[in-house]
Amino acid sequence: MPPSLCARFDRMKDPFHWVGDRVEVSPQGPVNVTASVPGSKSLTNRYLLLASLADGVSHIKRPLHSEDTTLMAAALSACGVSVEQHESEMKVTGTGKLQQPRTALYVGNAGTVMRFLTPALAAFPIKVHLQGSSRMALRPIADLADALAELGVQIRFPENHGYPPLEIEGPIAKQAVKVRGDRSSQYLSGLLMALPMVGGGRVRLSSELVSQSYVKMTLVCMQTFGIEVDATADEFVVPAGPYTACDVTVESDLSTASYWFALPFMLGGQVKVCHVDRHSTQGDLGLVNALQEMGAEVSWSQDSLRIAAERPLSGIDIDMNTMSDVAPTLMAVATRASSPTTIRGIGHMRIKECDRIQTMQTAFDALGLRMASGPDWVRVYPGHVQNAAVLDPEDDHRMAMVFALLGLADGMVTIKNARCVEKTYPTFYTDFEAALNEKSQLFL
Repeated sequence: MPPSLCARFDRMKDPFHWVGDRVEVSPQGPVNVTASVPGSKSLTNRYLLLASLADGVSHIKRPLHSEDTTLMAAALSACGVSVEQHESEMKVTGTGKLQQPRTALYVGNAGTVMRFLTPALAAFPIKVHLQGSSRMALRPIADLADALAELGVQIRFPENHGYPPLEIEGPIAKQAVKVRGDRSSQYLSGLLMALPMVGGGRVRLSSELVSQSYVKMTLVCMQTFGIEVDATADEFVVPAGPYTACDVTVESDLSTASYWFALPFMLGGQVKVCHVDRHSTQGDLGLVNALQEMGAEVSWSQDSLRIAAERPLSGIDIDMNTMSDVAPTLMAVATRASSPTTIRGIGHMRIKECDRIQTMQTAFDALGLRMASGPDWVRVYPGHVQNAAVLDPEDDHRMAMVFALLGLADGMVTIKNARCVEKTYPTFYTDFEAALNEKSQLFL
């Protein structure tokens, strides 16, 4: 069969074919679709914790239902909080404290659960064992543990010092502490949310802060629940609680939305994404500006965003320190540009669910795509998939979804352990398959 006919045949296949826990991804044609993105994981887990620490009933509307948020809800329930989960909302009845759980708390590979719960639990006179998956045992938490120890909390690592599992025994007995911010902003966010429960306190940064937008998100969430932090560039003064129960609505997850934003550039066409707030505190909205700089056509209307690939993209040089979760998405899109793209300031990606820089480098090498990388940067060159490969996302939801984008564009991609997307986007494959099968245009 001539190559052109092979391409036509391949592009008529369904996008995803499952074989056990693997999914084979087939190339698709241009799209013209409208998508609705699930709620933000980052916001849902912050709201769950703050509502639990408040005294009263809070309703979290349009929450994300995923593995990470289920783990947070289960851990809080084990600590005496009533969390009722419904399709369109979560009802949280807080008592202004967390109680001694009967057993160890399991956090899976959820960084927000481990790093937010640890200081929150340490605010109370209880002893708790926190454990996670084998992947969580590779994710450092020493910086947070050191800060809590400075506050008088007893910390013990039963297996590997500085890494989960860990045992904590509170309460926090002091009100001033320094913490590093150059590995993860979640350490700072966790401390800030916990301090109102011990009469307030002061946190100073001892290093540069990565992912600053997520700390801003934390401060806005705390303000919503009645606590306003006095923040400067390197110091945060937290007043005493209590938190005030309230009703909140969760924005769409813009990390999740990034895969829809990328689709027109991988396949051609346009996508409209609903429930996107152009004034969102989510730093990942910065990807839209990056795509515009590369040549994307972007238009806003009320709470929706339309992105179209109407002209060729150009490579850019960009610092993604504040939006590293969408850096892998931009790496995929950069393969479609006419010139190289350099992404800087992303060294903290190496201690996410996996070493995302190395995992992307390994995948690009296997597929015959060209990428160079260093401790905190990558450079992606234009190109298409050359080799068929089975890719391992290293149990990282974001890796699996980016690999799917590459497969939808060029084919020849099979993803191992593909259901790891359930961590934040359980309906990723069904949503994309439905959209691709119902696209209004298909050019072969």
